[in-house]
Amino acid sequence: MKLKAIIREDVKASDKSIIVEFEVDEKKQHFEVMCLFSPFFLEMKKWEYWLLNIKMESEIFVDSKTGEKSYFTHLLCKKAELINSPYIKDKEWQPPTDND
Repeated sequence: MKLKAIIREDVKASDKSIIVEFEVDEKKQHFEVMCLFSPFFLEMKKWEYWLLNIKMESEIFVDSKTGEKSYFTHLLCKKAELINSPYIKDKEWQPPTDND
């Protein structure tokens, strides 16, 4: 699924995930999205809007003593496209494509 999100925390070179707020979320919650690419080398920055291609993955842990299950949902991003950036002043600017 494709979701529009704003980056809510600075991205460092070692990061494998980004913290975002999805535009459609009325509660304005922050979510961790695991990236299948380097968000730093894609030059993702705090306050930018990105269109994220998201898929969900479930992880189940079973407590060895009680047998109780815990469920975790991970958000994975396999592709991202810059929509808007406060750092770009040129109105004619277009985000880079895979061909650039």
